[in-house]
Amino acid sequence: MDKSATNSPRGGIIWGLLKGLIFLSFLAMTLAFIFGVSIPPGSIGLRQITFGIPFGPKQGFIEKGMEPGLHWSIPFYSKVHVIPQSIQVVDVNREVSGALEVQTTDGSSVLVDVSMLTRYYNDSGETEIGGKKISHGGPADLIQKLGASQSQWDNTVRRVAIDELRRALGRLSTSEFYNPQKRELAALEARDNMNEKLGKFGVGVIGAYIRRYTYSEDRIDLAIFAKNLQDQEERLNAAASKLAEAKAKSEQVAAEWDAKIQTLTVEGENRSKVIRSEGDLYQAETVAKGDLVVAQARAEVDKLKATVLAGTPGAEVYVAREMAPLVSALKGGVVTDVDPFDVEQWVKKLGVNGK
Repeated sequence: MDKSATNSPRGGIIWGLLKGLIFLSFLAMTLAFIFGVSIPPGSIGLRQITFGIPFGPKQGFIEKGMEPGLHWSIPFYSKVHVIPQSIQVVDVNREVSGALEVQTTDGSSVLVDVSMLTRYYNDSGETEIGGKKISHGGPADLIQKLGASQSQWDNTVRRVAIDELRRALGRLSTSEFYNPQKRELAALEARDNMNEKLGKFGVGVIGAYIRRYTYSEDRIDLAIFAKNLQDQEERLNAAASKLAEAKAKSEQVAAEWDAKIQTLTVEGENRSKVIRSEGDLYQAETVAKGDLVVAQARAEVDKLKATVLAGTPGAEVYVAREMAPLVSALKGGVVTDVDPFDVEQWVKKLGVNGK
């Protein structure tokens, strides 16, 4: 920066303001780092007051959860615990914690892998899971009764889940365990019982899902494998039978439609011939009617001509002149039934060329 600008009164003021802004920004960041805590999205915060002060909050936990964002926190006076609000998965399986062993009513041992979907409530109250109203605690109950770490929460869920699943599934026999409807009903019963026990800690169990189960005795597994194979073969045979029926039906329908198409083609050709014949007949009738009308008109004209000739003076001279070439052509015989004034009739009767 130009020294002359900084030495001027105005430049000194600007430079002072700039340094002040930098100092205030640094101070705000320092205070936010020391006295602030950030709650990430998808989580809630629970404020814990470590000791009470006059005219301030009492020692303990604030019941209602804090929304995501930046919140104040005074070192050694308050502490903020972050609790996730997304769905949590707690597993009981042979790879992580060991499979759940269930004893059936007829003495068989079944190893079960189960996954529980859980959530932590942001406040105490009631909620509905699986069509049932469940009373539950809030985040303060979770921290106070189970501790402040995720592992403590998961271990509690896992312990309660093992007890309830073992109790519900243990009421099934070996064959009933193989039945998916009865097995899932037992899992739903265990889920409801988990909610009754974990709800007071502010934990809700959305579902308990059996992912895998095996029998400890090989003979049972082999029997189940054989039964599964038999079921699959029966399904395969049923599907093959349905496929054959569908193909036969398809071929039958195709043949029927081919016959219908052929019939429609023949009917169309016959109909075309009938229409063409009717058209020809109509044309012939129309032409015949037209010829008749023309002949009638000509006869009427000839009749009028004869009438005019008969009633006109000198008509005999005209007729005699017209008849002269005809009479000169006669060589004998008698002609009767001829109108003497119809020249064309004379020509036709005698077979004489009018020229």
